[in-house]
Amino acid sequence: MPIINSGEHPARTVAPSEAALSASQRPETFRLPKIGGDPFFGFGRSYYYRGEQLGYWRLVRIRERGKLRGITLVPYDAVAKFVRQQMEAPNEITAK
Repeated sequence: MPIINSGEHPARTVAPSEAALSASQRPETFRLPKIGGDPFFGFGRSYYYRGEQLGYWRLVRIRERGKLRGITLVPYDAVAKFVRQQMEAPNEITAK
């Protein structure tokens, strides 16, 4: 039976996780999502801005000299480290 190559990418059924991405596949940084969540962690724009305010990570801002707008990049390793710390932290929910 011949295989027909349509040239399209196969559909993804699961979102990539840190475990699924090898070190060579993980980006150093990725762009701040415009809408919805990012493709790696699912966090939205406002969560990244709030995380920066709270000191969880530092966003990278790039713009040309004299321009008002630029792009904002999120450091993958800093966010992954934060997520790992949250998984290892004791649960702060107290029983009533």
